[in-house]
Amino acid sequence: MTSTNTSLTVVLQLTVPAERVYTVGAQLAEAIRSAAELPGLQMTVHGAAPAPELVPTRLRREPPVRILCAQRRVLRDGQNVPLTRLEYDLLLFLCRNPGQVHRRDALMATVWKLSAPYRTRTIDVHIRRLRRKLGDDLPLINTVRGVGYRVDDVDLVRIDEEPPVRQSA
Repeated sequence: MTSTNTSLTVVLQLTVPAERVYTVGAQLAEAIRSAAELPGLQMTVHGAAPAPELVPTRLRREPPVRILCAQRRVLRDGQNVPLTRLEYDLLLFLCRNPGQVHRRDALMATVWKLSAPYRTRTIDVHIRRLRRKLGDDLPLINTVRGVGYRVDDVDLVRIDEEPPVRQSA
C-alpha cells in the first residue's frame, strides 16, 4: 500500500474580540498541528491581526492587569491593587508560568519556601483573596479541581520586569 499526500482544507469561522484575533488564531493552529501529530504541518490563519509586537504601541490595548516588578506593584485597569507579600509573589509566579497547572504543594514550596507536604487551605485562601482584589469579573486564575491553579489567558496580564526608562530633559 502506498501513501500519497493530499491537501485538506478546514474552514472554521469564529467571532472573537479584535484584540485577541492573533492569539486565538495562533492557539488554534498549534492545537491542530499537535492533534494531527504533524510537526511540519503548514498552516495559514486568514484574517488574523499582525503579531502584537508589530502593532504600534499607541494601537495596542493594555491588559487589565500590570505587574510592575521593580516596584513590586500590581495595577488593575491603572489602579493600584494593594497585595500582601505572599499574594504578590503567588500572582507573579502564576503569571510568569502560564499554561501550567501548579499543584498546591509545589506552590507552597516555591512561594512559601516550605518543603513538607501541607494539607492546609492556605493556597486556596490566598487565591480567593487575589481574585477578590483583582476583581471577581477577571478570569485570570483558573482552578483545576483537586489539583491546583493555572493562568491560561496571558492577554489579561503584562509583566514589566524593568522600570521604565526616564527621559532626561
